[in-house]
Amino acid sequence: MLTRFLTGALLALCSLVPVTAQSDVEAQRLDAVKEFKRFYRKSPDVALRVEAIYTLKGNECVPACDELLPLLVDQEPDIRKAALDVLVTYRSEATWAHVIAGLKDRRGPARAAAIDVLGRAGIKAAVPTLIELAADKDADTRYAVARAFGRLGDPAAEGAIGALLGDADVRVRTAAADAAGELNLKPLGPRLVALLDDPAWQVQAAATKAIGIVRPAEAVMPLIALMRKGGRLREDAADALFLVTTKDFGTDPDEWQRQMERLLRLDWRPPSDAEVEKAKAVRKKTAEFYGQKDEIKTFANIPIISNYVLFIIDVSGSMSDLVVEREKFQGYENYEKLTIVKAELTKTIESLGPNTYFNIVSFATDLKPWKPFLVPANVTNKDSAKTWIKNLKCIGGAADQQLASVGLGGDLAAGKTNTFKALMYAFGVDPDKPRTAASTAASTVAKSKLDTVYFLSDGRPSVGKIVDTEEIRKAVREENAVHKIVLHTIAIGEFQKEFLHALATDNGGVFVDLGR
Repeated sequence: MLTRFLTGALLALCSLVPVTAQSDVEAQRLDAVKEFKRFYRKSPDVALRVEAIYTLKGNECVPACDELLPLLVDQEPDIRKAALDVLVTYRSEATWAHVIAGLKDRRGPARAAAIDVLGRAGIKAAVPTLIELAADKDADTRYAVARAFGRLGDPAAEGAIGALLGDADVRVRTAAADAAGELNLKPLGPRLVALLDDPAWQVQAAATKAIGIVRPAEAVMPLIALMRKGGRLREDAADALFLVTTKDFGTDPDEWQRQMERLLRLDWRPPSDAEVEKAKAVRKKTAEFYGQKDEIKTFANIPIISNYVLFIIDVSGSMSDLVVEREKFQGYENYEKLTIVKAELTKTIESLGPNTYFNIVSFATDLKPWKPFLVPANVTNKDSAKTWIKNLKCIGGAADQQLASVGLGGDLAAGKTNTFKALMYAFGVDPDKPRTAASTAASTVAKSKLDTVYFLSDGRPSVGKIVDTEEIRKAVREENAVHKIVLHTIAIGEFQKEFLHALATDNGGVFVDLGR
């Protein structure tokens, strides 16, 4: 009898321990939220507020979540980033059930931000609610839902994604096409093919990439038709055709037409996944670039396929330094890095055809555009551009340093490397100004024809709103999710170049190292 009593008492005691421990943890988390609220309200300093936000990491609870969600739409980007960093670490079902339950009560940017967090955190329990919100009248909500579907990878969203492919908002159609590719939703193949005729080139680009994954047989002839339109999408179409067929006829639409008409008469079928992987390995091994190579204009040995091009050129102080590997840079006026770049850019501008629209931006601590918009490469504009390039000078270079050393001025502060601001220019964003809803509106994205950027620099970021290279990569990827700009990067000089290489890889571009 005594043994039975002691056993029962011991079991009861053991059952109480986890509850007590759990209660203690919950109390500590609630206390952390209380201290956060007290400190955050009284602190005007952004850096201290950011530090306070990170104290909620590891203190997951519904009240912590409620404090962080509004900060996702704060006007300070550092605060938005910190809140996002903390929220995506939360894993409790209760926390996310609370967020999901409150989605329909949220409005505007606050709802879109909450949906974005659900996608980034991989909360698949949100999919049924997101499917309902895919028909919401707010375009920002539908765009956030489409992006979340791509991140969550749940095929249950197929119907909603299919509906979003026909959305009136260009951003939503683009994100839905991305999601269809990311989830490899083969039943949506015909709808993706229809988007090859979309009025927005960004949607065409997203659909083309998704078609290369989904591989619908009916995409062959529309892709050939897209290739005939020229510009940057010619290469995208050729790449998709290779993936759909495992054939490789370069960027020659006539050859593609002849060969595919013949194959279709022979009852051709799309290849299997294994056949595609084998063909990709063979093409990589033989180092072919979409099959045949056309003789085309280049900048820094990177082909200029696009008709809408922006050149972003570093003129910070270090661009006045001399190159080390002089055997690689023969035939220039001198060995100064900027001299070499100016000569190469001038040759490229001379080679541009009249169907090309272009612009040039120089940057150091701040930016200096040649024109406020893209202009046609006609004889007058090319002459103006060459004169502008000729007059480019390094800011804070050797001459400024000499003046500064004897107290005669020299603008050294203006000669740093603001990589983030220069990259954001391509998206029409100035990180030093408050972000407005108009800057991400569908109309703004749709009217932007810029699809290719050549970014040249000789060093790592040293000034600007964001200096950390990994954070710059994240910001560019996020912005480019809807813009679909191909970003080529070129390095010159002696510095760590992995960042520029990663930027190009992230954004569908090519990295070229001109040398030290």
